[in-house]
Amino acid sequence: MRKTTVGAPTVTAALIASLALASGGTATATTASGQGLRQTSLPVAVDPAADLTAHPDRLNESWYVTAHVTAGGHHYGFMANHLISGDAKTGHTLSTVSLIDEDTGWYTKSEIALPPRTGLSGKQGVDIHTDNISWTGDAKEQKLRAKVPEGTIDVTFRPQGNVLYNMGTGYFPMFGDAKYPNYEYAFPTMQTSGALTLNGRTEKVRGRSWLDHQWGPLPDIAAGNASWSWMNLDLSNGDEVSLWKTKENKENTWATVQKPDGSQTVAEATLTPDSSTLWTSPTTGKKYPTRWKVTIPGEHAKLNVETYAKDQELTVPGPRYEGSAAVTGTYGHRTVTGTTYVELTGGQ
Repeated sequence: MRKTTVGAPTVTAALIASLALASGGTATATTASGQGLRQTSLPVAVDPAADLTAHPDRLNESWYVTAHVTAGGHHYGFMANHLISGDAKTGHTLSTVSLIDEDTGWYTKSEIALPPRTGLSGKQGVDIHTDNISWTGDAKEQKLRAKVPEGTIDVTFRPQGNVLYNMGTGYFPMFGDAKYPNYEYAFPTMQTSGALTLNGRTEKVRGRSWLDHQWGPLPDIAAGNASWSWMNLDLSNGDEVSLWKTKENKENTWATVQKPDGSQTVAEATLTPDSSTLWTSPTTGKKYPTRWKVTIPGEHAKLNVETYAKDQELTVPGPRYEGSAAVTGTYGHRTVTGTTYVELTGGQ
């Protein structure tokens, strides 16, 4: 059974607010297991199965999957993201795929900017179709065909384990501000299989993926007054962590930690970039850190995060960073390893 505990006083108020909102909602709480979804009586603000479907009344919505897999004797990371931003007049849709060989650092990407709400249908579940992404399915099984200039990623996702609800309920005030009510949850453990075809050569794919779905209002990141750093830490001890560091009028850093039994803790955290590892993009001139220190005191966690390659910048319509990275360090006083993707937006 899923339970939520509070790991630090500074996040207590936000958690209470999210629990109050969730208790007044009608969504059915569910968790995922290897046999599909099962019911739980605990209140949450989202329905992981029903809310995979697009929300036409939301200005911003993102379906985001990252994977760490093996194919042809190599370790790869890949990311596919369908992002709706803004209204019908001034907004846009981004359809993005990236792929990295984590052993060699080779990297490729496909970025397409489209009119608002392009690629979506009224069908239930995930149903996304653009020139570089075809992504369909539900909370039990999904199929993704993603294209990069050198080939295709054809995989099937099968969610297992538990749903991770950000802030324990799936609702949180982004930037710590109630005017940005955001909803976010994840299937952090999706068994992944299929094929990777690069330059005419096809290899079998095996590994795990993390699906993150988020929707809600955001400030104008392009204006440079707001930014965030986010990581989805998948650790060797079985813990899964969604880590946020947001900055607008103030800075907030916090983590939702999910244990293997599905229990969740909302905890204080720190995320400190190593300024000695800054990489300057030759395309945009923007500087990005490529190594970070993460601490979660409530979990006795001291982690090091380092990207597999520096150049993992996306540039359409503006610069952001989506980097596959390795995790090492200690957690609960024991050595751990892991993987993550690092997302950086706005002025860091």
